[in-house]
Amino acid sequence: MKIDFFTPVCVTDNISESVFGIYDPQDGGPACVDYSNRDLWIAEVENRRGISLNFTAVDNCVEILREDGQMENRCDGILTGGGYLIFIELKDQRGEWIQHAVEKQLKTTIEYFKSNYDITLYKKRYAYACNRRHPRFQYSHMSMMEEFRRETDVRLCIVNKIVLK
Repeated sequence: MKIDFFTPVCVTDNISESVFGIYDPQDGGPACVDYSNRDLWIAEVENRRGISLNFTAVDNCVEILREDGQMENRCDGILTGGGYLIFIELKDQRGEWIQHAVEKQLKTTIEYFKSNYDITLYKKRYAYACNRRHPRFQYSHMSMMEEFRRETDVRLCIVNKIVLK
């Protein structure tokens, strides 16, 4: 079954601000873009060149069902534009979260995306696992990042600041 990751109701388009944030609302709705209230932001996007970007809310907006009819794990959103394809998972929690964010949410969304779209049309492919409570990490996840890239052809970043160059 074809999955439309770019359903207009899920897309915020033509974002060209030099800095903006992405957050996951507390009401259980889809992830949102914000331009001014940094207290809400889980991921900060630095768009130095003012690239025109589109943000697609995936979790709680794009329906992806398993064969048994249950909702599939999904990442929170996708940024596209200027040759970029960026999958984003937002977290606001302590403890063990990286494995679930990477293996269950980002990787699963990428697999479904790849089965519906040609990712090679995007020259810069990234997946960001962002956590407000852990903006930087004390130790390296290099082996996980290398394995992720081999399996998905997407570069994994575990940090909450997305810099577009």
